[in-house]
Amino acid sequence: MKFIIDCMHGKLAKKMRIYGYDTLYNAYFEDDIVLELAEKENRIIVTSDTTLFDRALSRKIPSIKASLDDDVTRMAEIFKILNLKPALNSKKSRCPLCNTSLVGISKSQITSIPENILRRKKIFYQCPKCKKIYWKGSHWKKMGEFELVLKKKIKHS
Repeated sequence: MKFIIDCMHGKLAKKMRIYGYDTLYNAYFEDDIVLELAEKENRIIVTSDTTLFDRALSRKIPSIKASLDDDVTRMAEIFKILNLKPALNSKKSRCPLCNTSLVGISKSQITSIPENILRRKKIFYQCPKCKKIYWKGSHWKKMGEFELVLKKKIKHS
């Protein structure tokens, strides 16, 4: 399942990538580009823009009209509509910056992160494209807390 998210929801795009979903996002994409890429690459459009949503529907491009509330509400809507279950899995995560699938990397190959993190953490991932290194740190803990709220929101909506 692949997505393209309009310019209004950059933080949502990052969260979808962390959950492992191939999610295109560019703050400068015009509506015509979003429609073209969605059609060409079989992507689901996520937007709060009524005009873009209506144009997508008229072209029979799968689309979700997301609320303007917050990322928890928007993701709950997406997951509920598509019958997806929120499940963080670091092995399936994508780079939140560039959308590339992450790969495991050994400590011996890492030179760009603080020594204290190298000592404390055992498992690391790297984006093969932008070379950023990831590990289960405070950001992962925050995403776990986000997931608990997300599951409750899905259950009660």
